[in-house]
Amino acid sequence: MPADLLGNELDPIEQRLLQTYEDLKALCREDLPPVAAANVRAALAVYSNAVNGLALDHEHLTDLGV
Repeated sequence: MPADLLGNELDPIEQRLLQTYEDLKALCREDLPPVAAANVRAALAVYSNAVNGLALDHEHLTDLGV
């Protein structure tokens, strides 16, 4: 079972949040049209706040090149 950074098991909603975050990161690596790329990066920034705030993951988007 996946766990957060504190060792707590993730509930189904947290798992979905983390999966969406991972999907957005993957989309940022794709060659998207400019408007799509900008909006995916914006969505990723919002999800990053949620994921970091819930201690599901911790990373700086600048470290990812986003």
